[in-house]
Amino acid sequence: MRKPTLVFIDIDGTLLDSSHRIPDSAREECCRAQRAGHRLFICSGRAALDIDPPVLELGFDGIVSDGGACAELDGETVIDERMPDESVRMATSFFNTHGMPYAWHCPDGMHATVQYLYRSGIGKKLLRYPRMHDGLHAIADPSVPLQAVRKGTFYIPEDGSLTVKDVRRELAGYATIIHGSLNAASNDNGEILIPGVNKGTALVQVAQRLGVPLSDTIAIGDSDNDLEMIQDAGIGVAMGNGTASVKAVADMVAPNVNNDGLAAALRQLLR
Repeated sequence: MRKPTLVFIDIDGTLLDSSHRIPDSAREECCRAQRAGHRLFICSGRAALDIDPPVLELGFDGIVSDGGACAELDGETVIDERMPDESVRMATSFFNTHGMPYAWHCPDGMHATVQYLYRSGIGKKLLRYPRMHDGLHAIADPSVPLQAVRKGTFYIPEDGSLTVKDVRRELAGYATIIHGSLNAASNDNGEILIPGVNKGTALVQVAQRLGVPLSDTIAIGDSDNDLEMIQDAGIGVAMGNGTASVKAVADMVAPNVNNDGLAAALRQLLR
């Protein structure tokens, strides 16, 4: 049996399937891994207050959220990175000028424009999990930039006048812009991250804090925001439904999430 390992698991497209549910196989393998002494961590681009209750109910050993800008271990916040105010101001101005739906991840949850709430379909999630409503805030005045921002997400204009690449070019020097994971099959959304902060940097910091060498870490994900953690982990795993970029740097490609991919990876690597 493999010695105790830290396993960092993405949510959407990795733990949750295309129906946004946890496959029974994944649930069983996560529980089995923890019983065997391995420590499992959520490692997500979501805000902590935006994580589905069934995910939290699995009882993970820690949560990395906001694309690596925040991490909680044993109820203690051990990473809390904030985006520079100037970066938030410049991005907010750009998004508003181009009529782009956007949301900011903050310690009290997600602050989103009405356009974003409509386009992302968040209302459907709230119908399923009403208690998550407390972590969602509509932006009343888009002209006022928020403070204490950890990460942002956005949609490009529906008329196709901009691409994620255009946003990256316009905000170069202020933030890191990557293709988003709101809909991995589409290029209509992106993420705005703190430069030098990502899931990989969080993985390294958590491992160091727990005194575990990186060789005893595993990272499993499917989207571009998982790239650094897959590169930095002792073993990096890309899901079969993952992007070409994460598959290119992974040590292993698991089956599709809809074909019990996460369970297959955990079964192979932790036994």
